[in-house]
Amino acid sequence: MQQSNSQGGLFWTTSAYFVWGLMPLFYQHLRGVEALEIFAHRVLWSVPMMALLLWVTVTPCRVFKLLLEPKTFFWLFLSTGCISISWYLNTWGVTHGQVLMVSLAFFLTPLISILIGVFYLKEKLTPYQLVALLFCLGGFIYACLNLDAFPWLTIGIAVSFGCYGLIKKQVRIDTLNGLSAEVILMIPFALFYLIGMGGNTHYAADEGDVRMLLMLTAPMTILPLGLFAFGVARMKSLTTIAVMQYIEPTLYFLLAVFVFKEAIDAERLITFALVWVGFIVFAADSLRRSRTVS
Repeated sequence: MQQSNSQGGLFWTTSAYFVWGLMPLFYQHLRGVEALEIFAHRVLWSVPMMALLLWVTVTPCRVFKLLLEPKTFFWLFLSTGCISISWYLNTWGVTHGQVLMVSLAFFLTPLISILIGVFYLKEKLTPYQLVALLFCLGGFIYACLNLDAFPWLTIGIAVSFGCYGLIKKQVRIDTLNGLSAEVILMIPFALFYLIGMGGNTHYAADEGDVRMLLMLTAPMTILPLGLFAFGVARMKSLTTIAVMQYIEPTLYFLLAVFVFKEAIDAERLITFALVWVGFIVFAADSLRRSRTVS
């Protein structure tokens, strides 16, 4: 029975990463719409979706209780800032022909988390993790020195999401209540933007297809989250989950090159090659240590 649950968990978790990885196909239809408008609607339409997901999964709603605790509110406010930056930059990149650089950010994010762990949490690196880190840093430094423009998009996504992971460790909140609280904290900023635009938005222009797509940004956000939460709860190996997270940036990379025809010149290829070597070393070390423990 436990093996069956684990296999089911693997299926649902893999499905979540595939949905995330194919997300650029959806956002390509919103090219021309301001990333801030997409972000604002993504937040507002996520509110009823989160309520529905809490109800469907029979998760006790602790959102408002969490927001009334000063210490928890502080950490949630910081995590909201980080995930908002990540959401916005991701959306901007996907809708502005920068899927390749968003992909690179997701490859680097776990290594950013390792760096944060070393300098902030005083964690010790294994020799293999050190090698992986050096390769990824080499790729990053090479990109900074050789690409036409400074890779601010890649750095912004990787650092904001890495910090988001660190902040989430400071307070124990289940995934659904945590994200619900963050969405609620985003609402004032979303409303401020939409009201400030005074009706000069694609949604207000009553463009049927765009209006529907903006509404669908919420379920496109919540669907993979629900699959992930459902799957992870049934999986035992955290190492497997850590390695599986590279499905998303791999799909981003493949879409960027083969579907959206983004340029993959020698500089970008060398950057990715260095980061990929780092990832392979990191994944191999994670699998080796998990087998040793088991």
